[in-house]
Amino acid sequence: MTDAPQDIMENFQWLHPPGAGWDWGAWAFLLPWLIFLGALGGYLSRRKKLGLAFFNRPPPHETALRALNELRQKISEESQLEFIVEVSQVVRLYIQDRFGLRAPHRSTEEFLQEVHEGDRLLRDHHELLGHFLVDCDLVKFAQRRVLLGQMEQMLDGARRFVETTVPPRQPEPVNGKSV
Repeated sequence: MTDAPQDIMENFQWLHPPGAGWDWGAWAFLLPWLIFLGALGGYLSRRKKLGLAFFNRPPPHETALRALNELRQKISEESQLEFIVEVSQVVRLYIQDRFGLRAPHRSTEEFLQEVHEGDRLLRDHHELLGHFLVDCDLVKFAQRRVLLGQMEQMLDGARRFVETTVPPRQPEPVNGKSV
């Protein structure tokens, strides 16, 4: 089963010797195209009037409000745990996208501590958010039962939080210049 050194070398004939690979001609052709495509991508990402969904994501509050509207149809006592988990996730993702706070993957205590120490949310919002997240945690972890009316109140609380934290509208640029 021992191979002679000659046989071993024949098995590696497809390998390139060191330094052999792409020649400079291929790089000279490919590099300008890569630079052009990168510049084009940067230009397109800055344009707001393109209408491409990839470049024009809706603001976080619109995404959250749309998701909350869809969740209203899922209210039922049979699926209350799934409903509460989804409502909580929508609010946490909204907070992450709107305020830059890492909410989705942190415990409620850790997240609320950061909110209280920071200045990104108004004090009124701290209280509303705190009550909402604690109520969600009671259902998720303490398996507290909630009635349909309470589920609607939680959904309305989430909606109220999002609506009261919508940023003020920026004036639209006119002919590429801000007003």
